Amino acid sequence: MKITVWAKGRWRKVSFTIPDDLWRRIEEVSKKHGFRIEEALRVILLDGYVDEEVNDEELRRIEEEINGLEEKLYELEGHWSPLKFKTYYSAMDNQNLAIMLSGMIAENKRLRKMLGMPERDYSKVEELIHYYMSSAFGEGSGKG
Repeated sequence: MKITVWAKGRWRKVSFTIPDDLWRRIEEVSKKHGFRIEEALRVILLDGYVDEEVNDEELRRIEEEINGLEEKLYELEGHWSPLKFKTYYSAMDNQNLAIMLSGMIAENKRLRKMLGMPERDYSKVEELIHYYMSSAFGEGSGKG
């Protein structure tokens, strides 16, 4: 069985071959103890292959630790989701404000021209408007 493991960020990968009899043993032990094969491979690759049998007490302790980590993951996800929601609506507010500001600048330029007043430099503000408008439509860096 050939296995390919990707590093974080998917920039690097490592491929290796596991003999079929070893692969069958991994499958058997995984099914026996109720693990998915991916979880068993992760344990083997990160902690090294242990040829000795693991007792049930140790296995229960590991399962409890995994369950505790999953609970922490869900808790963190619960904190992260509202932040993502707020960030999205802040970006939409920024886009709306940029549209309003663009209209006000255009009106100001028109009124100054009608009244014969000198023009003002709005280049910095127009750069910000462009930034918020392009990031809101996915053209920019997505920051804003």
